[in-house]
Amino acid sequence: MRVDDDGPGVPESLQPQLFEPFATGRADGTGLGLALAREVALAHGGELRHVALHPGTRFELELPWRAS
Repeated sequence: MRVDDDGPGVPESLQPQLFEPFATGRADGTGLGLALAREVALAHGGELRHVALHPGTRFELELPWRAS
């Protein structure tokens, strides 16, 4: 699944630590959302990635498919 946003995007200075706990570019942010989302994805054998767009940003969530 991927989600695109055509807003200002993630500042380049924040991108290297984007998925680290408490990394935020927002005055009212906790910096936990993306860190927790990636941990959940990894725990399920998947991945959460950020892709810089110009303008905007993309987040890609990849989870393995397991037929039951």
